[in-house]
Amino acid sequence: MARLASTEGLRTSVTGNEASTRVPATHGAGEIEKALNLLIHDVRAPLSVAQGYLRLLHQNKLEAEPDRQKAIAQTMEALGRIGRLCEDAATFVADPVSNDGPVSTLQVSTLIEQLTKDCAERGSPLVFVPEPATLSGSVRAMSLDRVVQSVAVILAAVRRSTRNPSVRVSVHEEAKEARFLLGCDDDRAALASQPPETFDPWRGGHGIALPLACRIVTAAGGRIWTCANGRGAVGIALPEEASAP
Repeated sequence: MARLASTEGLRTSVTGNEASTRVPATHGAGEIEKALNLLIHDVRAPLSVAQGYLRLLHQNKLEAEPDRQKAIAQTMEALGRIGRLCEDAATFVADPVSNDGPVSTLQVSTLIEQLTKDCAERGSPLVFVPEPATLSGSVRAMSLDRVVQSVAVILAAVRRSTRNPSVRVSVHEEAKEARFLLGCDDDRAALASQPPETFDPWRGGHGIALPLACRIVTAAGGRIWTCANGRGAVGIALPEEASAP
């Protein structure tokens, strides 16, 4: 019988035909159609992983107990990923654009602390650099906790799309906005000075969580943009004094 002595061996044996991270074009499609397209795309990879490991187990091709345990663990991880994608999709469909809830405020300095923690918990630790070092403003929005979580989702997702070690987030206040610019030095400069490019949340690998987070931020009066040729760069602005719509 076949024996695979490592997790890498197992992974290679069942993911050779894994779907591309490129999502098929959705030009002209509505949000629901885009969400369904993205869900189908992102479910394919973990589904292939789970099916491959279960096939190896069913055919008794794994003799060593450690290999069997690794196969079971990878199957559970893949099924968990599918479950989370489905939960995000259900939330996306059921949740309207509005951010109903009490209006609250949060100092930008405290917001930075919370985002630092949230991004680290999402596996994308980021360094936030206030410019100047002390920021005195406060953001104000309905369901502010939800908005902050959404900003963390966007920053963490974009951070995972680049391997550049010099990526960080500069934070500054301008025109009654708290602006978070993520990227390398050149990208952050472009985000601050060049005409903004439309940020496309409909990309593979992040499930529905990314477009849902963008929807929540914009519904709270925020803005999201990127810059030309700025892979792994995003700008997010939250209103400091105006109430969310």
